[in-house]
Amino acid sequence: MAFRGDIQGGQAAWGAGSSGGGGGMGGAGMGGMAGMGLVGGQAIAGIEKTMQWKVLFFGGAVMTFASGIGCLVYEVSRVEWAPATLISDIFLFLFGGLMVVLDFPIRHPQKWLVNIRDNCYKFLLFMTRFMGRGVWYLFLSTLVFASLWDNQINWFLGGVFTAYLCCLGIAALVKGYMISSRLQSVREAIVSSGRGAEHYIARGQSGLSKEQFRAMVEQVTNRHDLFTNDDLDYVINALSFTPYNDGQVSMEEAEYWLRPGPILMV
Repeated sequence: MAFRGDIQGGQAAWGAGSSGGGGGMGGAGMGGMAGMGLVGGQAIAGIEKTMQWKVLFFGGAVMTFASGIGCLVYEVSRVEWAPATLISDIFLFLFGGLMVVLDFPIRHPQKWLVNIRDNCYKFLLFMTRFMGRGVWYLFLSTLVFASLWDNQINWFLGGVFTAYLCCLGIAALVKGYMISSRLQSVREAIVSSGRGAEHYIARGQSGLSKEQFRAMVEQVTNRHDLFTNDDLDYVINALSFTPYNDGQVSMEEAEYWLRPGPILMV
């Protein structure tokens, strides 16, 4: 059983194919489209969604990157053998730069930038989640404090940058846990009902659009205020296998989410 036709939208092709009593079933010509892989069927990077948090995360990335550059220049100019400090500064520089690339507010990135973001999803997935970023920024705040404050390079910037990163990390952890716990309640409600992803995603349909996912949540929980519009963006981004998503949850992603296992980290 799939969603009814009036909320089957999201993608015009699917809506057109399902209207007229199709019950969400696509035409025969849609078989090839449905067979596309996750990357082929997804065009817009989930990390590029317009979110209020992106500015805050980008600010934290810039502070980390600037701290790494400043400390490296300072250490090199002193010509003093301090390998532990140098390694810490290189770490700040490299990961600060990586976070700048990950959060840089550009709508149509170049291919090399897309490749870096794709690798972040493959090997540094924690940097694309609220709770992962929360722990990450708390860790970076200690390195920034040690590099700028303890080494007496710049006490003022050390204090300001550390306070910002620490507050950002705590806020991200709280936000991520709140969304994750609500999403877990939705998963438990679906699993307890004995239904699977195929109950909500019609045959031949590319996946659940944002509005369809909202309708599913309201249907299984009888709550209309569980997720805000921005929260749904975060949830869909967390459910996505790759950075190339078009605001949909595919059948594979929904099935993976509903499998037995720990809570999904948003």
